[in-house]
Amino acid sequence: MQAITSSAMNRIQQEYARLIDGDFCVSLLDLFDSEDFNIEHYCRDYHPHPQMTEIIRNVIGYGNTMGILLPNAEHYLTCALYLFPDASPEKILLIARNYAVDFYLNDTMGREYRSTSEERQRLNAIRSRLAGVSDVNVPVTRAGEGDSAAERANLDVLAEMERTSPDAWFASFLSLYLKHLSVAHKSYDCISLGHIPSIEEYISIRGDISGMPHTVSLIEYSQDNYLDWGLLGRSGLAAELAELNTTVSLIGALMNDIFSFEKEVIDNRSDSNLLAIIVLNNFKMELREAISVATTIVRNLLIEYERTVALIESKIDGMRDGMPESVEREKVRHYLDGVRKCVQTCWLWQVDTRRYKRGRSIWKETTLSVPVVV
Repeated sequence: MQAITSSAMNRIQQEYARLIDGDFCVSLLDLFDSEDFNIEHYCRDYHPHPQMTEIIRNVIGYGNTMGILLPNAEHYLTCALYLFPDASPEKILLIARNYAVDFYLNDTMGREYRSTSEERQRLNAIRSRLAGVSDVNVPVTRAGEGDSAAERANLDVLAEMERTSPDAWFASFLSLYLKHLSVAHKSYDCISLGHIPSIEEYISIRGDISGMPHTVSLIEYSQDNYLDWGLLGRSGLAAELAELNTTVSLIGALMNDIFSFEKEVIDNRSDSNLLAIIVLNNFKMELREAISVATTIVRNLLIEYERTVALIESKIDGMRDGMPESVEREKVRHYLDGVRKCVQTCWLWQVDTRRYKRGRSIWKETTLSVPVVV
């Protein structure tokens, strides 16, 4: 298997070099768009958080204090501010700090990170302890060594989020977040897995790796708008909302795979990426065809998202006007607005951030000649 994966990765590198040398550059906007869903039109009413500069400055200070600030942090700390542009200053500050910790963990022990055996053992121990947390208010301890910066920062933020949210919501969020920690910082290259995952298998785990399920959960927290899932179940809306959340999670995760293809696969030679997995499952497929397959998957998810939203809105219109149904209906409408901004961010932040920019790129949106807003 090692020979197969190495051969495929070498071919991807060679085909990518030929595309770059041939000035190949395509617009992801064009590849993701369809007659049913136009991203540019969908994002027209988007606005970033009005306190972007102030919050980022605060979180950079926090990251420095906690020892978790990485070079070029300003290029990833904007993500939370894009995702939750209407959150109160108190809520967005905590969310942004949570994202600062998560990006730190991702960039020091994520799927594309290359570490020595000793570093990997230490980082895996940190991940395991954090993933096993059951009470965020109980300090992490271990014999002979002080808590790591990542652990202290993570527990600090999570404890404050628990204090400022309902028990039921936080328990659900924490479960999603810890699942993300348990899978996101392992090696998911084919050699580590011991097999080449199917495209379906890869997609099924990619959402959790990306952290998108707990990100979608944070919509309720950011709005201080908590849904009554029991009532939604009795009203026939819970299944569609759960499906919507899954679709949005996959949109964010797989769109990110495409935006970060050059960073992950070309620069870091990681095969834990949708494009690489498509080639590994179709060994004779050229990179250009794999691009078409990957972007079609995302395009279809965007269409599915639009259709699910329309179905939910139709069901809301048909709900009885009694209490508590009328109250929950407005809460769902408010939640859908938060979901909309999350989908808008899946596109806009990745276009705007310098995190994926490079002098020469096969994507128009990540080529440095394109104006950048951070």
